Amino acid sequence: MTTLANGLQRLWGRQKSRPRTVETDAESSSATTGGSVSQEPVVVWQAANPMEAQIVRGRLQSAGIPAIVQGEAMGRIYGFIYGGLAERDVLVPAPLAASAEEILAEEVDWDLESGDTA
Repeated sequence: MTTLANGLQRLWGRQKSRPRTVETDAESSSATTGGSVSQEPVVVWQAANPMEAQIVRGRLQSAGIPAIVQGEAMGRIYGFIYGGLAERDVLVPAPLAASAEEILAEEVDWDLESGDTA
């Protein structure tokens, strides 16, 4: 029983030697995730409804830019398709935001006869 108590005391003693602070938490989280603040997603498009958001997301992903759609949970639960609760944000990683905005600023001319886009 004393061996167990000594082992626990040594274990707790090591944990107490370095108090947790905001700085140590930030150091450990950046070391484990490998990311930085510049990798945070930013909003590049505010869609009026879920369908528009999915179209914009697909357009960005077809250009090689990863995108996610984020919106109010109540809109999804109740299936709102218009109004404030139906709005969705399309987000991309911060370093790719400028490229995404350029792609979305381009006008798409859909030629339905040939199936190509210009």
